Amino acid sequence: MKKIIAMILAAMMVLSMTAAVAEGGKLAEIQAKGKMTICTDAAWAPFEYIGANGEVTGADIELAKYIAEQLGVELEIINVAFDSISTYLINNDADLSLSAMTITEERKETLDFSMPYTTAQQYIIVLEDNDKVAVLEDLAGLNIGVHLGTTGDFLVSDEVMMGCLANTGANVAQYKFLTDAALALKNGELGAIVCDTMLAENLVAVNGGMKCFPVAYNDGPAELEELGIAMKKGDAEFVAKINEIIAPIVEDGTMDKWLVEHSELASALN
Repeated sequence: MKKIIAMILAAMMVLSMTAAVAEGGKLAEIQAKGKMTICTDAAWAPFEYIGANGEVTGADIELAKYIAEQLGVELEIINVAFDSISTYLINNDADLSLSAMTITEERKETLDFSMPYTTAQQYIIVLEDNDKVAVLEDLAGLNIGVHLGTTGDFLVSDEVMMGCLANTGANVAQYKFLTDAALALKNGELGAIVCDTMLAENLVAVNGGMKCFPVAYNDGPAELEELGIAMKKGDAEFVAKINEIIAPIVEDGTMDKWLVEHSELASALN
């Protein structure tokens, strides 16, 4: 009898959550279950990384905790591969993604985004004694390491396929972990790495013998990128609520403070 009652209660809970989704979308669903689930790729210090206690932490996680607190719900974090994040959102296995994701027109075709909560720029990392690389065109003929599925990956892949690095012998080497790319750079397997500002600065800080600088071309600098919180497409109310929550702490510099704090904490781990 107890098992039957438990099954009935579970079914009622599912029906309640389904009704909440139908009436109020993702926001009502989160509030009904009392939990917000985010997915992230914890390999992007200082945004998200594995802390000294073995748990996922970082500036993005601070932001996720703040959002959950404002919604009055618990926070669940799922650590996934970056290139699978959209699948988790589309399948409703996660409510949000905070993973240093650049807002692009291509991504906006399948996902919704919050307002930008910080900006980033692609950086080139080379060995400290490398004085031959100053702009992207100088990567001609080199093996270039990138983080799989990121804007750095897209940028370099596009340039190698049809841009300034086409037919130069340059090759894209995709890594699931930038730490592996850093090791490959040290070992001479790569000539350079291209990744976001904070990630580049962190890699240089924890690995001796490297330097980094903004991506530029012979005819000028590359554009700044805006990072946002990704969500399943089609729920304008949920996007508006997330923007309402994060706008004050973006504007008052809290997000920037978290980035600085976690840059120091992540660097101290190595």
